[in-house]
Amino acid sequence: MRKTIFILLAISMASCVALAEDSCDVFDYLQIGQIPQMIVSAKPCYPDSAYKERVEGAVLVDIIIGEDGKVISAKVADSEPPEIFDNVALEAALNCVFSPIIYEGKPVKVAYRIPFVFGRDRYDLKRCSKVKK
Repeated sequence: MRKTIFILLAISMASCVALAEDSCDVFDYLQIGQIPQMIVSAKPCYPDSAYKERVEGAVLVDIIIGEDGKVISAKVADSEPPEIFDNVALEAALNCVFSPIIYEGKPVKVAYRIPFVFGRDRYDLKRCSKVKK
């Protein structure tokens, strides 16, 4: 399981996919040479059923950061195990806030990828009994 999580995290550092239909105005952070700095970190809750069944995993979420630093779209890029943690990871990703990325003197939209890791030893994650579907 830990090997899978590390592979997912490595993939997150190596690639990023734009989510917007009209991605002409969305830059990949690697193109710009700036790593987005998270200023508000939203932690996902740990689904109660997954916790009770001792399920651990990871979710990679592709996001678009708007000119104001708020996440304007999010999509699951990969998850292990599939679907169990997807909804809580998406919800958390949409609540993160980043410092705006400035490119050529103006703020721009940026594609980025956030990893979320779910392990029973992660005491910083609160448990949630109801998960949105």
